[in-house]
Amino acid sequence: MNIKLYYMPNTRAFRVRWLLEELGIHYQLQYIDLFKGETHSKAFRAIHPLGHLPAIEIDGKAMFESGAICAWLADQFPQAKLAPAFDSADRREYEQWMYFVPGEVEPPLFYHQLHNRVLPGDIQVKEILPWLRERYTRTLRALHNQLQNKQYLLGDNFSTADIMLGSTISWLPELLEPFPALENYIKCLSTRKAYINATRDEVAQS
Repeated sequence: MNIKLYYMPNTRAFRVRWLLEELGIHYQLQYIDLFKGETHSKAFRAIHPLGHLPAIEIDGKAMFESGAICAWLADQFPQAKLAPAFDSADRREYEQWMYFVPGEVEPPLFYHQLHNRVLPGDIQVKEILPWLRERYTRTLRALHNQLQNKQYLLGDNFSTADIMLGSTISWLPELLEPFPALENYIKCLSTRKAYINATRDEVAQS
């Protein structure tokens, strides 16, 4: 399987790279600079019609959406045990968390970042920040309760759902301070060899 990941550090592409490292398979990184408009080229728009990251080419065929990419890859390599088998008792809970991250965890955090740091000042809506923070805090509280007596979302078994969640809540680690279970969770994830390999150039390229 020939894999090319279109990638920029500190973006959702990281979760795909982390998974590829966990799978231990060969892949090629194609660095793309969002801030230089490289995703707006005609060539990249042929890969992702909206010019977003991540995108991936698998044997020359393009795929996008980080959650879909991660879910598909995890199922292609069952020997890695990063996704429960379809007939496993854990499969329903696994899919629940795979969808929970982009559906509940990511939106308030992403829009908080947009209106606090990313968008030009004249179009930021600062009035929305307290509401977004409150909604995100409620979500973190629910996750804290879920992980208080667990190492991973599925108990003792690390899965791609942990990659989805860990790569998201680490965007603003300072917001995890009231939730020790989540801080411990991130610390645990960050010691994994695949995580370390996937982050080795995050600072240098950012």
